[in-house]
Amino acid sequence: MSPAPSPAVLPSAAASPRTVWIPLPTRCCLRARGKDAVPFVDHFTTAAVTRLEPGACCAGFFTDARGAVLALTSIMRTATGLWIDAAPDVAAPLRDHLEHYHIREDVELTDESAARASFLLVGPGAEAWLASHGSGVRPPQPLTHGGMEIGEIAADVARPAWCGPDGFLVQVAAEDGPRLAARLDAAALPRADATAADATRIEAGWPDPADILPKSLPQELDGDARAISFTKGCYLGQETVARIDALGHVNRRLVGLATARAVPVGAEVRCDGAPVACVTSTCFSPRLAAGLGLAIVPLKALAGDQPLDVAGEPARVVPLPLPAAPVAPEELLLETRRFRVVRVPQPCVDGSVASREVVVHPGSVVVVPLITPDEVCLVEVVRVAVGDTLVELPAGTLDRPEPLAAAAARELAEETGYRAGTIEAAGSFWMSPGILRERMHLFVARDLVAGPQALEPGEQIRTRHVAWAEAVAMCRDGRIEDAKTIAGILLLDARRRAGA
Repeated sequence: MSPAPSPAVLPSAAASPRTVWIPLPTRCCLRARGKDAVPFVDHFTTAAVTRLEPGACCAGFFTDARGAVLALTSIMRTATGLWIDAAPDVAAPLRDHLEHYHIREDVELTDESAARASFLLVGPGAEAWLASHGSGVRPPQPLTHGGMEIGEIAADVARPAWCGPDGFLVQVAAEDGPRLAARLDAAALPRADATAADATRIEAGWPDPADILPKSLPQELDGDARAISFTKGCYLGQETVARIDALGHVNRRLVGLATARAVPVGAEVRCDGAPVACVTSTCFSPRLAAGLGLAIVPLKALAGDQPLDVAGEPARVVPLPLPAAPVAPEELLLETRRFRVVRVPQPCVDGSVASREVVVHPGSVVVVPLITPDEVCLVEVVRVAVGDTLVELPAGTLDRPEPLAAAAARELAEETGYRAGTIEAAGSFWMSPGILRERMHLFVARDLVAGPQALEPGEQIRTRHVAWAEAVAMCRDGRIEDAKTIAGILLLDARRRAGA
């Protein structure tokens, strides 16, 4: 894991007053099926798997014969067995570990990691978004999972502990991954990156493989309450786990350490000036408005009032998982037919909360209509807002429920009269993210057939055919001043030059 970026650039899932989505790296998706699948797996995990009802989820450690942790997983009971979710590099060694003990039991262990695309949907509005886009099926509650259709895409949706109090793990077939990503983009949900997923996981107190030091015991990873059953039947490594619970204690424990700023992975933890541990995961925590790291620290360093520091920054121990942060509602300032203006809270690094005024827009499409490979149809549009006529690509607002490609084809026909034989998605971008919540989706239209325009009352639009090289030159010399047109033409030109 790389050092966390500064608060100024970290795409924060938890700090957002809205839902965000995060494309995840391939996760461990291990399936256990067969008559003996549940009792077989139960013999190798600290979780009471046989007590799970179908649709339920729990955390569970897998340990070796001496009780050392091999993996921390989320285990979901299904109608046919179990779905085991974990970090990406867990799948192969965990399957090999279980197969080593598999003799005559009726159980099939299948690593389906490469066949699944995973997303994290997180934020106060995640549940409501899934409810409105999930074909009327109620989204899972915490520590449950279920099947949903998001649009026409079949998805497995789960709420394991590592997703935090308002997060959802969404998995679809690998070939459906790009379609779901496009649908999430089309819904104008902000896309965050892997650092935001790390922040969600760390705030939930969920250790990654990098946080599990060699020969770590389950109790050292602070999993007593949520990942260890002390009343279930026998399992591999149980003797050590039970003996610690009954007769002893561990000498170190995984803790969350808060600092004024995010520190790098590997930063030294000092107690009263003496090194005692190293940080193994780190992020900027939106809920704390501070740096937050995970480290396995000796208990003697946590006792008393000895000062702790990480990389020279004063540190304090914080209980994990962090509770859900109350999110102030957006204050509506203005509502029009096509957009709203709202005031939203913005957590600051010093712990205070500022506010920003944001224009909320449903999103839009812009089309590059290629009459031939070397000629493009532009439009001259009278723009009241700037008091001038601008040369642009045809574009329009997403003002009705329809697929993005259909919206692009409709706007093309209305503004230019052309009907597209083929229309192809070419990317998307934020229009003015400092104040405007509008995502614009770029399309390229080919095989055009001429027809009449269908302009709205008040629209003043005239078509203009331009050689492709001339359109590129107009973007570069300032004759085209419209940002979406410059972006669309120069992006497509760069791809053409690269042979893409």
